[in-house]
Order: sequence, then C-alpha cells, then structure tokens
Amino acid sequence: MDTIKRALLFDGKAIVDVLDTTEIVQTAINYHNLSDDAAKALGQVLTIGAFISSGFKASDNKLTIIVDGKGNGGKMVVSADAGAAVRGYIQNPSAMGDPASVVGRDGYINVIKDFGLKEPYNGLCELVTGNLSMDFAYYFTKSEQLPSAISLDVDVKNGKCLKSAGIIVQPMPNCTEEVIVILEDIVSQLKNIASIVEEKGTQGVIDYYFGHFPMKQLDDVNPKYICSCSKEKVSQMLMTLGRDELEDIIKENGKIEVGCQFCNKKYQYLKEDIDSIFNK
Repeated sequence: MDTIKRALLFDGKAIVDVLDTTEIVQTAINYHNLSDDAAKALGQVLTIGAFISSGFKASDNKLTIIVDGKGNGGKMVVSADAGAAVRGYIQNPSAMGDPASVVGRDGYINVIKDFGLKEPYNGLCELVTGNLSMDFAYYFTKSEQLPSAISLDVDVKNGKCLKSAGIIVQPMPNCTEEVIVILEDIVSQLKNIASIVEEKGTQGVIDYYFGHFPMKQLDDVNPKYICSCSKEKVSQMLMTLGRDELEDIIKENGKIEVGCQFCNKKYQYLKEDIDSIFNK
C-alpha cells in the first residue's frame, strides 16, 4: 500500500513528507503502457500531485498539474482529489531518453487548485532545468512563496515500478534561516530517495534522518490512483454539444466514442443512447 508519512519538525517550524507512490506509478504504467522513461517522468508528477492533494481540507477540493516543457514526452497532466486520489497521463507514453529530454526545459509548470471559491488558485512558473525535483522546488518558492527542499525518484525496469518515492520539506512561516539550511542539507543527500525508501521504509527515513530533532508525527495518508470518469459525466459533457450535432456525428460515423485520458476507458454512444440522454 502506498503511504505518505508526515511529521512536524523543530516545534512546528517545518514539515516533512516522505512518500511511497510505487503502486500509483505501476497503475499508470498498466493503464497507459508507459515506457520506462515516460513512467519515471510521469511518476514524479503523480508523486507531487499526491503530496499537494493530501493536504486538502475539503472533500470537493480539486487539483490539476500541467507540466509542458516541450520535451519528447509532450505534455503531462495530473489531476487529484482531496485525500491524494490521483490520476495522470503523458502525451507520448513511449517517450525515451533522460529525464531532461522527456520533460524538456522550454516551458512551464501550471498548478491549479480549485477550493470551490469564485476563482481557482492558478500558479504558473517556467521550467528551469528539466529536473522535476529542482523545478518543483523552484515552483513552490516562486509561485507559492514556500522555499522547499524536494527529492523525487522513480525506479522502473522493463515495465515494472520497483520503487517510486519522494521527500518534501517545507518551512512554516516562523522557520528560521538556520533550520532551513539544516533541512536543505539533509534533503540534498537523498537524491536516490527511491532506493533509500526501499531500504528503510517511509517511517524509517523520517526516524533515521529527522528523528534526532524535536518532532511530532502526523496522521498517515494512503494515496491511490483513482480515475473519476463515469458514463454519467461523459453524458453530461456530450449534452453541451447539443442534440443536433451529436446526431450528425452518429450519422457520419455510426457511433460516438469518447475515451478517458486518465484510464483509457472507452464510452460508446448510439442513436438510442443520445435519445435517452436528452429524454431524461
């Protein structure tokens, strides 16, 4: 089971999250038939999506992350609901190359948080390196004013996710510069966080690297890959096109087929299905 372990450090001056997202990444591989390199890139964005959405307070809060660096993987999109229910896709699931090649560095990170208010929060910043650990740290610092130390790591071989993990340390408003330097130094030593989590476990990482500091353990979160698509949602979307247009498509093609980008499920509609939608 995937897990997020969390703890407050230095009497609440900072918070550390250690994530194991191996099952999430394996589910994405299975749904999208990802190459190993595409899985490594998308897996890191899924891990960040799980981290951000695990902190949502209300059940209707929603998250969208778009990473478009003009790499050979194309655009990556991750969506999530409160409680770290994530899903995602990469435009080119067969992409190959080192992370900077797959992700690219000539583009942006866009984080959209919908809290049910009049306008969603929309954070945008440029990609700097194509290294997603560094680029998401830069995003949090620039767009959310949260200087963050981040290490993301996905180990995939021949279509099997051996381990996907991440560690994110963020200061609270009352954090001192001295504490920030200490924590950044620790995280800088955890570049191979997947192998470290494989060896020690998520709790073991917190205990080994942070247990000698004043610490308060927080509740665990169990992130999952959950696609929220349904026939009802697709039907509602189709209704916005209007009955005449839908009937024209069926006359031309014999049916309407809508695919979900997050789980590759196909929804088919015939003439009688369109009649049923609008008669309701």
